[in-house]
Amino acid sequence: MSPVIGTVLIMALMVTIVGTMLAWGIPQVQDNEAWAQYATTRSNLLNLDADLDQVLLQGEGASRSTTVSIGLGTFVVRDSPDTLVISYSSVGWIELATRSLSIGDTSFRLTDLQENVAVFNVTLSYPNGSSWSGSSDEGMLSGFPAAVSGLQGSVSDASNSTALGGFWLYRDDALSYRYASTAGLFQMRMVNGGLLAREPGGSHFFEGRPLVRGSGALDALTFYQVTYNNSGSPHTALTGPSNFDFQLRNQGGRDHDSVAAYAMRLTVEGSGQAAYYSYFDDEWGFSRDFQQDEVFLQQSVPLDLRIYERTIHVAFQSR
Repeated sequence: MSPVIGTVLIMALMVTIVGTMLAWGIPQVQDNEAWAQYATTRSNLLNLDADLDQVLLQGEGASRSTTVSIGLGTFVVRDSPDTLVISYSSVGWIELATRSLSIGDTSFRLTDLQENVAVFNVTLSYPNGSSWSGSSDEGMLSGFPAAVSGLQGSVSDASNSTALGGFWLYRDDALSYRYASTAGLFQMRMVNGGLLAREPGGSHFFEGRPLVRGSGALDALTFYQVTYNNSGSPHTALTGPSNFDFQLRNQGGRDHDSVAAYAMRLTVEGSGQAAYYSYFDDEWGFSRDFQQDEVFLQQSVPLDLRIYERTIHVAFQSR
């Protein structure tokens, strides 16, 4: 009986070992390979992000060439899923909040949170040069042409025409990387000179910081709003594994006039909202309004607020 029992025990042990390898060992190896692939691509995209920052900061006509290695996954230029609304108050006795404004909307809510002004006159300026003017009705503004990225609003008091502040609406293109593996879905996208990442099982966070510049005890704040375009279809995909040559060129844009802002509110809609809010909270001293899902900043003295819009031409091809 002993040889039979010994054989059964050995077979049981072998089955256990093989089963453990199949159930844990091989998936663990695959996950490690996936994370290694992600880490390599992340390093390459951080280098690309640094080159983009330089192209943005050096002015119109600046260009850079860089090589990006993608082992696996897909890299595309596409519309960013996030929208950003920047509201500001140019007098210290109101706090403007622009609510429920997104791309394609024909109405939104405009409010003074200090309740000193009830009715507003608003002029909307569109990127194509057209404009629209109207007045709010019980806090709502409606009837204007559909909102687009780059829309700017100027707000005044309807009772005496005092300039009160304004807002901007943006949705920028993004250079986006996606990689589905046994570990899950990895995502990275470059938005406004920053690298926004999401790893399996987690939420979005900034690997590379977006271009926002300030000085002093926040007496100046500059936002860079970046639009990417490329040679051909805006949804052209590069699929690894391969090395790709990227040509980046600053095609200029427009610098909005500096405004004195006593209060600011930022509203982000999309998957990157938490990352944006944490960034402005940690880096720039904004506070979180959990009830309205916004971040805001108030100062007793105005800060110098600037918006710089830039278009970056992106050409890429297999190396």
